[in-house]
Amino acid sequence: MRTPGKPLTPAELSALEHAFASDPASDAYRPLTEAYLAAGRFMEAMVVCKKGVKAHPDDPAAKVLLARVYAEQGKDRKALEELGAVLAAFPTFAAANQLAGVLHLRLGEREAGEAALRRAADAAPNDPEIRALLEKHGVGPAAPAVPAAPARPAAPATPAGAGGPPVAPRVTAPAQRPPAPPPARPQAPGAPAAAERSEEVPLPTPPPTQASGAAYAQQLAEKYGTQTFQIPHSRQPKRAGRGPIVATVALAVALAVALGGWALYSKARKERIEAIDRLLRETRELVDRDAYAAYGEAAAKLQDILKRDRDALAGHAFLAYVDAIRWAEHGDGDAVRDEAMRQVDAARKLGRHSHLVAAEAYLRASSGDAAGAKQALDAVLGGEDGSQSPFLLAVLGAVQLRAGDLDAARDALTRAQQANPGDARTAWLLAEQFRRRGEGYELQASGYYDYALRIQKEHLPSILGKALVVLGRGQLDEAARAAALVLAPQAGASKPQQALAHAVRAGVLGAHGKAAEAASEEQAAAKLDPSSPEIPWLVGQRKLRAGDAAGAVEAFQRAVSLDDRRVSLYADLVRAQLAQEGGAQRALETLKRAVARVGESPRLALLLGDAYRAAGDADLARGQYEKAIALGKPFPDARVALARLHRDRNNVPGALVELTQAIDEYGQGGAGGAAAAYVEMADVERARGARADVVADLYRKALEKDPASCEALWGAGKLEHDANKLADAKTKLGAYAKLCPRAPHAAEAARLAGGN
Repeated sequence: MRTPGKPLTPAELSALEHAFASDPASDAYRPLTEAYLAAGRFMEAMVVCKKGVKAHPDDPAAKVLLARVYAEQGKDRKALEELGAVLAAFPTFAAANQLAGVLHLRLGEREAGEAALRRAADAAPNDPEIRALLEKHGVGPAAPAVPAAPARPAAPATPAGAGGPPVAPRVTAPAQRPPAPPPARPQAPGAPAAAERSEEVPLPTPPPTQASGAAYAQQLAEKYGTQTFQIPHSRQPKRAGRGPIVATVALAVALAVALGGWALYSKARKERIEAIDRLLRETRELVDRDAYAAYGEAAAKLQDILKRDRDALAGHAFLAYVDAIRWAEHGDGDAVRDEAMRQVDAARKLGRHSHLVAAEAYLRASSGDAAGAKQALDAVLGGEDGSQSPFLLAVLGAVQLRAGDLDAARDALTRAQQANPGDARTAWLLAEQFRRRGEGYELQASGYYDYALRIQKEHLPSILGKALVVLGRGQLDEAARAAALVLAPQAGASKPQQALAHAVRAGVLGAHGKAAEAASEEQAAAKLDPSSPEIPWLVGQRKLRAGDAAGAVEAFQRAVSLDDRRVSLYADLVRAQLAQEGGAQRALETLKRAVARVGESPRLALLLGDAYRAAGDADLARGQYEKAIALGKPFPDARVALARLHRDRNNVPGALVELTQAIDEYGQGGAGGAAAAYVEMADVERARGARADVVADLYRKALEKDPASCEALWGAGKLEHDANKLADAKTKLGAYAKLCPRAPHAAEAARLAGGN
């Protein structure tokens, strides 16, 4: 059911994306969703359309469009669920009935399909596409009737918490955006024309118009921290009295000289303020790029601003922010930090500015006072003026990420991304918090890295983050290309970014059996960035993959010593300890120290449960899993772990209860975790002798959540191979062999996919 029509040109698509990014609450989601569907970009169509549904809860056409997105992917039942909600409130909506009819017929449900098409024909008797469908499927028209207009029911509310998939809609970078979107494209066939819309269906609320005239000028002035300079009108002088003409002439000459001087002064002042305004606009564009070289350029422009006006609040605030980022994330020395602190002090004396608040937060968090940084941000975001700031929400998420509070970071960053979907830095931070969750969250992390790279195609933090994900999955060529790109001189990478690229290259070399060359790259990385926990963490990952558990433990311990509040580092250290003979007791001791250092957290309780389970103490393991669930409120990862424990003890009903609850708690956005829950449920059902089709359906659901789930690809592919469904089996087993080269069944999957 691919959407017909000619795909848009890149320029047209870019314009639509810009229009949507500029005002996500407008009707721009419609043509953009249609364009993504025409290009087969289903995930992007999904997220854009879901935002449209959320922004227009009273417009059923938005939900019908979402149903089309599902239908294009072959998710017919899911599409019918969406249409059912529409038709419950608007039973005569032609477009909903038409699509429902097509889907029912495609599923072999002829009676329901014919009934839906007849309702569509009754609502829009002159629609040529509906008439063609009736003829195609041999559906006779219903007897003509003119029913009484039903009372308009209340429109259903959008389900709370409905979020988009991990890959967010593409938004062009500021420098690439066209000045205005092209004229709206004709509506695609199948969507109801305006004249045929049922009278029950409310029209979508028009988007707010942009402020004009003086109000719009004031918005720009506030945005850039300046005010438009205007020369005040002077009053007309009174007519001269009977004084001597000489005095009148002398006064006129003096006045002319004075006014001339004032005019020159006014012109110079106006030019100075306009120059500052221009420099601030250029600074904002550079800061939005979130690149080390761009931050350096921005700092130079801000110094120029402060030379022109030492009391420019925006100049001091932006320079404080830029220097704070350069020191905290890019390894610039203490001189840059000291400069940032001087700019903070100067800005405080002049007033309040969002980038001043952000600079203070980054300086505090990077100096070990994450709690103080969070408190300062909460004080601003809790107020009426700052509560809607996506920029400061993203800063809060970054601080929480540094402190190891992944769930709080995810919530803050998600809110920031929804409010400002065109920010590459926010998308990268979202990807980082998913990556740090570990196994099962690679798809979501990868999706947000890709999204950031669509906004800024040379966004080095996202290139490096994606490299770490693919390296962990054994996709070595892609990881090597990313490292080479970052290390190219023209990339302008900072020392920490170069160090991480060397460490990625070391992982690739180690996987190819070149241990000596890998060690050399790791030494180069450590020299460039000796304080980074990522470098020893990658060393530990390499050694653990090579079977050197003792070396991995040593490397992970070094990583923990550099960042002893990052729970994911403790998780990898425990994993390495459990790989050693008798390592369960050492893992328990490590986790108890972590709790003493970090405090109680659901993820540490989950890790303690895993350690107790490895030590053979099922009762203590269960207690820790239940504690993790209580602390998380909810914490579905712990429910999946508890289900595994139940399965170990042959408690199949208990395992199924926990897994069902976990899937419900993961919700729409729980791609990786929900996939693991479905795989575990498939294993439970297989263990109790369920039919093959029941198990296969669970694997199918897992792959809907995470198409790259290694366990689901293997389980589904092997079932299809055993059932002699060889075409489908080869597709899944081939994907498993490619995406999961280190997985235990990779060699067998490659053999079966090759037909041997």
